[in-house]
Amino acid sequence: MAPSNNTLLLAVLVLVPAAVVAASPRADIPALPTSSVQTHYNETGTSTTSEPAADGCNCVCGLARRTRIVGGEEAKEGEYPWLAALSRRGKFYCGGALISKKHVLTAAHCMYGMTPKDITVTMGVHNRSSSRWAPGRIERKLAKVSVHERFDVSNFNNDIAILELSREVHIDGEGELARTVCLPGAEREYAGQMGTVTGWGRTGERRPVSDVLRKVEVALMSEEDCKKAGYPSTRITDNMICAGFPKGLKDACQGDSGGPLVLGAEDSPSAEVIGIVSWGRGCARPNFPGVYTRVHKFLPWIREQIKDTCLCKPAA
Repeated sequence: MAPSNNTLLLAVLVLVPAAVVAASPRADIPALPTSSVQTHYNETGTSTTSEPAADGCNCVCGLARRTRIVGGEEAKEGEYPWLAALSRRGKFYCGGALISKKHVLTAAHCMYGMTPKDITVTMGVHNRSSSRWAPGRIERKLAKVSVHERFDVSNFNNDIAILELSREVHIDGEGELARTVCLPGAEREYAGQMGTVTGWGRTGERRPVSDVLRKVEVALMSEEDCKKAGYPSTRITDNMICAGFPKGLKDACQGDSGGPLVLGAEDSPSAEVIGIVSWGRGCARPNFPGVYTRVHKFLPWIREQIKDTCLCKPAA
């Protein structure tokens, strides 16, 4: 998570051991596309828009343990209880968001070339390097991985995946460490609003990943404005949403891939995940905003993967 030049943007929830970005692909993992685009990924190595109905769950999604987000301040413990960290053979490499008791939303490229049995999903810890949090963390293996069938590794279009956990996560009780984030409702324009990105990724292009969960607020852009930025306009599709600032300074970075871009934390009691950290050129570079998977484009696909799984409802 790349900070601004005048504030450190720390956050809170959990997990596994730290890792670094590989300098070259590993032999057992297919190479990602050769490109000057540097993905927010940390490993060695046609949809319609309809609102998924909550089907009777006696739970509320998107409830953070705070009253509002204040950009640039360290988050409190449990501030983003839907955050999950993915580790491969004990090494942290990507993020995700809990959307049901047994499903985590992440990026397709986080599962590219991976063997599901090697992946562990962890939730419920603040500082990944602090052993005193170990008893409270929640760990699950994977029962199933659903990568979007039209994911294109050459341009990261349709960069979305659903991970089904081996066992449900308890979310209903007052003291539970994990809660689900809300899926977005019907399609709407986000340009001009502020979204919040969270993760344990690098704090700069050449800095290590963070031990504590960090957050950063970024300005959401229209597709037209994003196509006017530094990327070739053909790289930006309507399945993507861009967020950042003309001068850079604030952005997601390597290791934040798969983590959620959320909206609604300041003016709504329930946060909803509108984006998934996908790709970008470097981290926080001027004129190169972060690029995220636009979640509302994939709501029917998400519902198809989770089938009849109950979804928590937003707060009234």
